[in-house]
Amino acid sequence: MSDMYTRKDISEEKIELTITIPKSAFEESYNAMLKDRTKDTDIKGFRKGKVPTDIVEPSMKPMLQFETFERLAPMYINTAVQKEKIPLIAPPKYSILPDFKKAKDLEFKVEITVMPEFKLGNLKKVSVKKEIVKIEEKDVEEVLKELKIKNETKAKKIGDSWAKEIAKTLGLEKITNLEELKKMVRDTLKTQKEHMLLHGYQDDALKQGIELSGIKIPQTAIEFESQERERAFEQDMQTRGMKVDDFLKQSGLDLKQMREAWEKDAKEALENDVFLNLFADKKDIKVTQEELDKKIEEIKKSQPTTDQSIFSNEEWLEYIKRVERKEKAFKKFIKDTIGEDSLDEHN
Repeated sequence: MSDMYTRKDISEEKIELTITIPKSAFEESYNAMLKDRTKDTDIKGFRKGKVPTDIVEPSMKPMLQFETFERLAPMYINTAVQKEKIPLIAPPKYSILPDFKKAKDLEFKVEITVMPEFKLGNLKKVSVKKEIVKIEEKDVEEVLKELKIKNETKAKKIGDSWAKEIAKTLGLEKITNLEELKKMVRDTLKTQKEHMLLHGYQDDALKQGIELSGIKIPQTAIEFESQERERAFEQDMQTRGMKVDDFLKQSGLDLKQMREAWEKDAKEALENDVFLNLFADKKDIKVTQEELDKKIEEIKKSQPTTDQSIFSNEEWLEYIKRVERKEKAFKKFIKDTIGEDSLDEHN
């Protein structure tokens, strides 16, 4: 079967395979399907399952021919893809279907989208402007007012007594006066803003790295990943016993908005994935067995009810290894471009 195809590279992201299914192989599969379909056919004058095929075949032939093709074609496509070592990023698309009327081998064409090759850009050009985090007094006052609105207290005015009551409600018994509460609020706001800015810097640096490397994801791949997100969403709704339309109404969204969001998310995820793998290759980043074992132990502890057999599944282990490699690449990229101080405990 391996010589039953030809390859044509149309562009850096498109490959066309012309595949041939031998007439003998097609007829063998077709006749088996025909026999299976006619065994339960019931026509007056014939015993059930004994109806001559030449009587029933004409009415079902076009449908059976296509079903036979649908059964055989994936096997021939997969063989060609594996032999050519083509890394699929979206399912192959049929560009020309076979002509069933011709009494010869069936020939059809598929178009395959692959990820173009990219080169890492000059990452020395990555530059992020960092802000000095300042928390204004009005920001603290707004939080205090919100706390007063949301919590019933004996003290009616914001002061030391009120602060002590609020602190007790929040489980902060060490706070005994208003100034201490203000300091806690100020520190919390500062931490939140720093965290938000930090991830903003990281996102900005990553976008610049992607742009400098000229990474453009084929639209076919983006559409496929977007559709996968939609399918996952529909399955989630089914699991919850909720209708998609009801969810959209409650959320104040429509399907068009959701699809736009899925497509945007798919594009960004693919860009990040390609860039970080490119960076990891360039920097020769690897995941050691010790690092992999440590990660697996963390997962086991955080998910104690998970089926233990998954932890020895080779495909799952390779997936975890890829994720860890990208995480290491991300940390090194951030450290190399905008500094180690742009990482936090979540990285």
